[in-house]
Amino acid sequence: MHPRLVHLFTPSLFAFSLTTVFSEQILEGFSVVRGKDFAFEIKAPRRWVLDNEAGKEQGLNLVFYPTGTDWGTSKAVIYVRVRSNVPTLRNIEDQVDDTLRNLRSSGSPNVTAKYVRTLTTQDASKAKIYYFAGDQFGNFEATAYIQAKDSIHFVTLSARDQESFQHALPAFDSVVTSYEDLTKPATNDREPPQNGFPGA
Repeated sequence: MHPRLVHLFTPSLFAFSLTTVFSEQILEGFSVVRGKDFAFEIKAPRRWVLDNEAGKEQGLNLVFYPTGTDWGTSKAVIYVRVRSNVPTLRNIEDQVDDTLRNLRSSGSPNVTAKYVRTLTTQDASKAKIYYFAGDQFGNFEATAYIQAKDSIHFVTLSARDQESFQHALPAFDSVVTSYEDLTKPATNDREPPQNGFPGA
């Protein structure tokens, strides 16, 4: 089975920690992700496991995979990361360009990214979805980017083949729409999530 590709970035640009401590694997669990200037809640989709241990060696504090599988062998996984803004990376488009540069310089010269749609999250944030294809291992990926005040939050679905990718897309949408920025003031007029995947 080919290796799983995890987007590569400069480690010092990440500020990522969990404020709520869970056991290693939680079925359909949720977590609060908090850093110096951000805090958000995110929830596992139905029949998926939230795991805050399995991805640590790859710099991932929070990963998801279907029940009955694990991080190393599942044909489709989801992970969450945060990148703090820097002068050269201040918006989602900068982040996408930087991801492509990193993937191409690390052995995937033919990788491409395509914007496909925008989802509305639990807190009415807008998540821009890009599809990535053409990496050296043949993975299929979708990443949802959410622009926060001082950072970019993103959720990535990584699948080993196109069939697994398509099958996992509803779970990916569920994770994305569950996103709730806890630093935002509460409002009563938040928009409902799109595509019928409630974030609660």
